Amino acid sequence: MNAFVKKLIGTLVTLGLLYVLIQASWYNYLFKGVYSTYLQGHTTANLFDAAYFDQGIIHAPPVGMPWPEAKSLEWAPSTAVQHTLDIYETGAFLVIYQDSIRYEDYGHKVMKSSRTNSFSMAKSILTMMVEVAIESGDLPGWDALAMDYVKQLHGPGASRLTLAHLTGMVADLDWDEDYYNPFGITAKAVYGRDLRATVTRCAVGDQVGQRYAYQSGATALLGFCLEEATGMPLHEYASEKLWFPLGAEMDASWHLDDVGAAISFSCFNATARDFARIGHLVLNQGNAFGKQLMDSSFFATATDPGLAKFYGYSFWLGDAPSPDPTSEATRPFVALRGHLGQWIITFPGLDLIIVRTGHAEGPAVGEALPASFMAVASAYAWKLPVASP
Repeated sequence: MNAFVKKLIGTLVTLGLLYVLIQASWYNYLFKGVYSTYLQGHTTANLFDAAYFDQGIIHAPPVGMPWPEAKSLEWAPSTAVQHTLDIYETGAFLVIYQDSIRYEDYGHKVMKSSRTNSFSMAKSILTMMVEVAIESGDLPGWDALAMDYVKQLHGPGASRLTLAHLTGMVADLDWDEDYYNPFGITAKAVYGRDLRATVTRCAVGDQVGQRYAYQSGATALLGFCLEEATGMPLHEYASEKLWFPLGAEMDASWHLDDVGAAISFSCFNATARDFARIGHLVLNQGNAFGKQLMDSSFFATATDPGLAKFYGYSFWLGDAPSPDPTSEATRPFVALRGHLGQWIITFPGLDLIIVRTGHAEGPAVGEALPASFMAVASAYAWKLPVASP
């Protein structure tokens, strides 16, 4: 056996051992993560990564309810807003006013039929599903203890952790939210084999309810509580309680881990038009085109700021300033927001919904919403006509 062959065999044996060691370690998710991101030309998760995960299908009704259309260039983005949408590679952009599509545009590989990743907009969707379960009697209320449903919880605050703490991002988990660190727990949660095992390894700290920290692990725990209470997988519950009543036109889906659990804090895949139905539900305080899916009083609670003035029960809150520099007037918005600029923005009292999906959104300053979001929100909050009849 010549030296080259010996070296080749040695290299292959070393690589084989390395593969086995990684597969047996905490970092066994790296192969899937690297393949579905870096090897596809991305540095983080992307809109179309459903191709690399098993999917839990969220069935639409046999006959959906199409949106009425009353399109007009009056609702097209201004030159400045269009520039913002372009530089951040907007995929879909919809404007819905008085329950009719007024403007619709697609690009950057996104089409009307494309199901794209919601990322953290799923947090708001899951929160509404939990409210439905509370009103159905499957859960006693938002003050229910998470440990009653997820027995593996541990840490000094575990016995005090409630569903409200989880949705309000005041759970104080041992969790560092980072979408670009391949060795971090967020990457492990998305690409790992068993989300529940990953999340329940995190201790609950002693500052439960006392400090805001945005943690996807909190939403994952909320999802496991809902599944335990209802006895249904999240995607099946979403189909029955949301997608059918909303009259969705296309099936949606939720990424699943290797043991079949939904990656509940993210990864809800739907078309932009069907995402708009979620906006309709929020804007109309639980009413889905004439059918009340949850009590309107829930939205008063869910959109009341918690410890962070911009965050409620997994909803982003804020005010769109007037474009008039001499005016201090503002108009409020309630939004669902996900990684890379997935937005559903609703404007209470204006009967207006904006849906934007895309590949980037630009930087945020601290915990504030990014300038791109505020530019779009402000432009449309003050766009005429604005008042509902």
